[in-house]
Amino acid sequence: MHNMGAEAPMRIDDLKQFVDKTVTLRMTDGETAKVKVNFVDEDCEDLIAAVLETSRPQHNSAPCALHTFSAGDIVSAELSE
Repeated sequence: MHNMGAEAPMRIDDLKQFVDKTVTLRMTDGETAKVKVNFVDEDCEDLIAAVLETSRPQHNSAPCALHTFSAGDIVSAELSE
């Protein structure tokens, strides 16, 4: 797990390695989401991904929908199966 034990947000450079991979994100607000990362926008410091599972059902919409996660809101990212 990257950034384990730290509450500081992740850096966009640390998230680039997860493009085209399925990861579990832990967010600053307590949400945990399993996502398939499609793109990392370095300019905006955002991660664009499809949400596969989430601890917040209201954030889980159509399976084809992409969501934007700010790197500043991501506490940790871990590769998932």
